[in-house]
Amino acid sequence: MGKMKRGIILSLTIFALAFPGTLFAGGGDLSAIKAEIEAMKSRLKALENQLVKQQQVIEKQNRLIQSYEKALKKQETELEAQKKEVAQQKEVLAKQTKESKGLSALEAALSHMEFSAGVTGIVQGTSNMDDGDSTDGTFTFDFGIATHFGGYGSFYVHLEGGDGEGLNNDVPSFSVPNYDSYATENNKNETDLTVSEAYYEFNLFKEKVTLNAGKMDISVLFDENEAAGDETTQFLSNIFVKSMGLTIPEPDNFYCPAMMVRIDPIDLIELRFVGASVEDNNWEDIFTHVFGAAQVNFRPKIKGRQGNYRFYAWIDGRNHVKNRNLGFVSDSYKDNHADENQTGFGVSFDQELTDNIIAFFRYSYTDDDLATWSDDHWEMIPFNQVWSTGLQISGGYWRRKDDAVGLAYGQTLLTDDYKRANDHTGDEQYIEAYYRWQLHKRFALTGDFQWIKNAGGNSQESDIYIFGLRSQVDF
Repeated sequence: MGKMKRGIILSLTIFALAFPGTLFAGGGDLSAIKAEIEAMKSRLKALENQLVKQQQVIEKQNRLIQSYEKALKKQETELEAQKKEVAQQKEVLAKQTKESKGLSALEAALSHMEFSAGVTGIVQGTSNMDDGDSTDGTFTFDFGIATHFGGYGSFYVHLEGGDGEGLNNDVPSFSVPNYDSYATENNKNETDLTVSEAYYEFNLFKEKVTLNAGKMDISVLFDENEAAGDETTQFLSNIFVKSMGLTIPEPDNFYCPAMMVRIDPIDLIELRFVGASVEDNNWEDIFTHVFGAAQVNFRPKIKGRQGNYRFYAWIDGRNHVKNRNLGFVSDSYKDNHADENQTGFGVSFDQELTDNIIAFFRYSYTDDDLATWSDDHWEMIPFNQVWSTGLQISGGYWRRKDDAVGLAYGQTLLTDDYKRANDHTGDEQYIEAYYRWQLHKRFALTGDFQWIKNAGGNSQESDIYIFGLRSQVDF
């Protein structure tokens, strides 16, 4: 702008030199010239102002351009960061997809399998024992695996282990106070995991007929009970869990080769037929000296309340001796006089009385004149009848529906032969009560009390009191 101003002044100077007459003309002409010059100055001033404004606009536009350039550069930087993040996410997604495919393959491989597990811990202490009181504990664990073959049945495996006999070796009662104890120690005093059961199940005729065969626990195949049949959640004493181990003899190795046929012709009736090899070497000559049982279960609903009324009979083909022949037999399991079978029958009833109360009754009978083999000698069977009755009350009454109270009473009735052969005899009587706190759907604590009178059939034995605590963890 300075250059333009100087140019205009230079032009006027040249004009004055070129036309000196004009500049020194008369007053009127001079006034006109001055007016023109003033007008030119005004226009020049306006032009200068316009140029200043244009310069300001240009500078403002430059600043905007610079800000746009900065914003664009920032956006380019952010875009690069986003590209890197997208690339990283693609890598993570690819890894997750690969892992997902691996997991899907694992899920597909395990989709036909089912798993279950539980750990039971029990501590019990006695009071008023003639031979001195004691406090003992046990633990057991169970792990179940099942696989299914569609229309070709299923296969089940039950792994089990534990440690401790509890009070069972201390309390001289016929009915052991801790039916859950199961020690699987090896020669290094370590707890082993054993295969308790491994059996096949096949269904026929739209599940009207079921066949089970393999290594099994035959004690759960008959004489079941909804209120008194599970030592991990209900009563602990043998007499309130099942008759096996009392009037019904247990297999020598407890878990044994067995088969069961279950028939459900109609909803009201279920039939069961059980066969097992129960001698010590039970996988040898499995059809020699077998155990057999048959049961019919009537399942009526009385006023909408479910009931189970089981009637069963059994035969034990192992060697037994008549009591009257005990003076003639040798201490040999294979003595010629040891040719008797043991037989028996029983019932196991449970009936819902209300939404929260189930009543039960159990009775079993066996021969009253036999002796059985015990380790290295013949031993008279001391009692031939067992009965028990009681209630299970769920916590719905006090707004803890998963809690439960159990109360039961039972007796073992001595045989006449045993009474004649021993002094100071008396039928063993048993009471058990428990309260189960279900603290979590997979964790429960149970307080348990037991009272025994005439323990082991001895009327001179002091009444025994047992206090216990059981924990049950399910997975």
